[in-house]
Amino acid sequence: MNLKFVHPVSKPSRVTYDALAAMVRQGLGKSRLSPAEAEEVRAAVERHKQRQRAREQAPRDPLAESWRWLRRLQEILQDESGPIYQILHRCYRMPYSRWVDKAGTELEIKFGTPNVHTSQYAVWHHKHPWRATELWITLTIPFSWRSSVLAAGLADAGGLLTLAAEQVAQDAWQACWLVQGRGYDFRIERGYIVRAADGTYAHGRTLKSARAIADGRTRVWGERLRQAHARKRAEAQARLRELRDQLAGMTRGQILAAFGDVPISIRDSVRAGNCDLGTRQWCNKWADGRTSGTVRDVLNSGAPLGEYLLRAITVAIARQVASA
Repeated sequence: MNLKFVHPVSKPSRVTYDALAAMVRQGLGKSRLSPAEAEEVRAAVERHKQRQRAREQAPRDPLAESWRWLRRLQEILQDESGPIYQILHRCYRMPYSRWVDKAGTELEIKFGTPNVHTSQYAVWHHKHPWRATELWITLTIPFSWRSSVLAAGLADAGGLLTLAAEQVAQDAWQACWLVQGRGYDFRIERGYIVRAADGTYAHGRTLKSARAIADGRTRVWGERLRQAHARKRAEAQARLRELRDQLAGMTRGQILAAFGDVPISIRDSVRAGNCDLGTRQWCNKWADGRTSGTVRDVLNSGAPLGEYLLRAITVAIARQVASA
């Protein structure tokens, strides 16, 4: 307002027409304002409302405001002990020198649309014979990085730093991640991340391509597991055949002396390939219905040392050796 007050005034608690008009009347020493003075007060109130609307509609920079929690989050994320700094040094090539102290990486975290900016400088030893690189890297990530990326286990998915992720399926996310080119050149790539059945992660420009990579990796991993299991079974069967042939060449006394205290049960007979009904029939005939005991008990029962009995004793001995 351009009005000149002749009396001191007190600042109104609210910017309304009535409050400002009372202040003007107090400053001018009048009991009533003229139409021109009243119109100027109304114009001042309208300008105040326009400034308020402009502040509400303008984009806010949270870091420019005194939000302690946000500044604290920024300090945590760009700290050398924080997850982002650790992932950068574990998954990417970073400058290092044994001789130049200033060589290394300086990390700055900003909040907003994911982006990366780097600057590198040549630094020298104080005696100037050794040269190294000092890298300044600025990463822009969303405010929710810890909840949407770190908590979801995607921070270093597939050996790449994930900057943002939005879940689109139970095992898939639309995301962007950090990629290193030649030297210390970094860029942002966008696409999809899919978690494969074996727990690993696959990246792709489209959800279809990422899922195809994950499914192919799962098939390869499953085939390798099946081959490993088949190889272990073949090795176990070969050891059993070797042990069975060894027992077949021994007398009852030699078996008693070497393996008499080995426990044996009806389960060992069934695992050896003998049928459950025939094994129980043998127990009723030669062991008075007992379904467990030792190799000594079996050999002292007087039962003939036939193929079925040899297989059951072989499995019992192999189980005892494996658990020892």
